[in-house]
Amino acid sequence: MAFALAACASLPPPTAELDAAQQALARAQDADADQYAAADIARAREELEQAQAAMARGREDEARASALAATADADLARVRSAAARTDADRRQRLAELAGLRARLQVAADEVPPDPLGWPIQADGLAARLQQLDVDPRLSAFAQYERLQARQAVAAMEASNRREMPAASQLAERRVAIAEQAARIEAARRQVDALDRERSELLVEASRRDAERARAEAERLRLEAQVQAEEAARLRAQAQQAEAALDGAQVERDAQVAAAREQEIALARQEAELVAGAKLPPSRQDARGQVFTLAGEAFGSGQAQLTAGAAASVRALGTYLARLGVSGVEVVGHTDSQGNPEANQRLSQQRADAVRSGLAAAGLGRGKTSARGAGDGEPVADNATAAGRARNRRVEIVIPNN
Repeated sequence: MAFALAACASLPPPTAELDAAQQALARAQDADADQYAAADIARAREELEQAQAAMARGREDEARASALAATADADLARVRSAAARTDADRRQRLAELAGLRARLQVAADEVPPDPLGWPIQADGLAARLQQLDVDPRLSAFAQYERLQARQAVAAMEASNRREMPAASQLAERRVAIAEQAARIEAARRQVDALDRERSELLVEASRRDAERARAEAERLRLEAQVQAEEAARLRAQAQQAEAALDGAQVERDAQVAAAREQEIALARQEAELVAGAKLPPSRQDARGQVFTLAGEAFGSGQAQLTAGAAASVRALGTYLARLGVSGVEVVGHTDSQGNPEANQRLSQQRADAVRSGLAAAGLGRGKTSARGAGDGEPVADNATAAGRARNRRVEIVIPNN
């Protein structure tokens, strides 16, 4: 008895187990377990309260066992909640894909099997873990949860008759957690694949919309041409008919302009969708349409575009290529701080970097030019920080036709 008491005394108080149980409960609550796994999280809370009460009475073994059970039940609640939310995501993606395929008249692929429903057919906890390890669909997933399950099974096999019921229950939960966590990871991979397919179909839908808009614009242009020829013939007959046909021509021109505006809007939408970024802000001045990249598009003193600015330039290049612009001028600017010659070089290097980004997006280099203006063309007062920030810019100018 003295030896047994000494062995028990060698175990530290179960404060770490109690902390782990509280953290597991917090993670389960954050995962909406109260909504999707109410019974499991309620059981975990009850077991944590039992552990805290046993700890207060000095019954550390009982407190440790209850804390371990609370942690396992909280983890089980978390993975069951995650499974429910993942299933909802998967169903939503499948519904969205079905709608897009119907819209595009694309043959529907066979619905992939639901990983959350994959069975693990084995008798006994150790056999279930072994089956999980050799299943090629699941073996790469839930490594940490499987380690916890193996440890729980080993502890169960080493437990005595008095400890066996609690150890068996704990091992059963840990194995169930490992199985469900592996299925969830496999399902998330499938949801990611469905997301990629959805993005591809959205791009195709945008492309077809743009094609229809271009065809409509061409149809209206031909109609306007025929109408104009008819108007010319009728003008020879009577001034009254000419006035009436002039009104019709104005209406047709408005329709063509509206169709052109729709084509431009769709080209912009398609470019931003393909590049995954918005076009830079633009304005209209005497030179034409001017897109502006602010100073934060580059690192301080650097000529390499940041990742966000590179995506924005890629979207702009795709957009301008879709519109078929005939000429683009890229002009780099700096503030007045530093050596003027260094500012001139830096502004040219930044203009060249933007020109290269436009070319990579499909806008031919023969249609673009790049010029470094240094600090010679400020738009604000260089005496203030705000003014200097406005002066550090790269402008992409599309001249008026």
